[in-house]
Amino acid sequence: MAIASFGGWMFALLGVPLHWVLGPAAAILTAGRFLKGTLYWPISIRNAGLIPIGYTLGTSMTAETLMEMGRQLPAMLLATVLILLFSFLVSCLVARWTGIPLRSIVTGSIPGGLSQMLVLGEELDGVDATIVAFFQVMRLMGVVFLVPLIALSPFFSGGAGAGAGFGSGQEPDWSVGLVCLYLVVMVASAFIGRRIKLPTAYLLGPIIGTSALVMTGAPAPHLPAPLLDMAQIAMGAYLGLMLKPVRIAEKGRVMLGAVATGLALILFSMASAFVLTALHGVPYLTAFIALAPGGMDQMGILAKEATADLAVVISYQMFRIFFILLVVPPVLKKLFAARWFRWIERRTIHRGGRSMQSASIKKKGL
Repeated sequence: MAIASFGGWMFALLGVPLHWVLGPAAAILTAGRFLKGTLYWPISIRNAGLIPIGYTLGTSMTAETLMEMGRQLPAMLLATVLILLFSFLVSCLVARWTGIPLRSIVTGSIPGGLSQMLVLGEELDGVDATIVAFFQVMRLMGVVFLVPLIALSPFFSGGAGAGAGFGSGQEPDWSVGLVCLYLVVMVASAFIGRRIKLPTAYLLGPIIGTSALVMTGAPAPHLPAPLLDMAQIAMGAYLGLMLKPVRIAEKGRVMLGAVATGLALILFSMASAFVLTALHGVPYLTAFIALAPGGMDQMGILAKEATADLAVVISYQMFRIFFILLVVPPVLKKLFAARWFRWIERRTIHRGGRSMQSASIKKKGL
């Protein structure tokens, strides 16, 4: 906690964007590299921190924003399918260059939730879970550190949309009744979400519960800034422990391939945002954050920091997560069993030189 808080404070002094997330992550990442002891951060604290973040994101979901989501549903589907096709194309190029089995890179390059992709990698036949974890972590590192710096740079920050969809007019004040109502709903929806196995249940559950209350007419005041800061520290510290570059420092081409894949997805999102802006008039910064290949929690916090349209960002991020969760696993199973895919995989391994399949399977650590 001390290291994470110090990192957030230092990043705040330096004016780094999203400092209460990036600062703790960077501090824990650095301390874990040089300290001899073992750092520990209970996942229960991370989960507790996601609940107020979920409340903040859920307050932007109104009946009007749901109607707008319905209008943009074809664009959401198109954006999700295109980024999945692009990740497959990049995976073929990286597999040809590195000699890693294509199915492992494809699974590792899908911009879904980290935990969901790791579980999927363990379930699919012929997929090396260590490679999946490697590529997913590198993508997460790129999104966590690069996307906020890009989105909050002076070049982009002028088109945020001034927090459209985040609410207007005088915000209501907290009362004992409101505190009890939202506290019960947020905690209950988080546990219900976990029970029914929602992805990122401690975030998505409160988003759904809060938005349901907002649409029934219950006033939703802003949370106190110190509470949101502590929630971001809880998430940033957890991210810092999750990212372990020491384990991948000696991977050579594999590391470069993972970095290239993550950067390619970010650049593709930046290009796709221009299309979304042209089709629906969404401010470019909002479109970029909505299409960025990161987690819904990190992108939601970034959207709030950048005063982007939270409803649009959460809608696109949520749609992609559910699409990948429900549609991608059966599609991948059929894809990996197809003859043409196996032919492409054999060619990429052959052209990539020495195959790393046996080595990656033998080594169970990254």
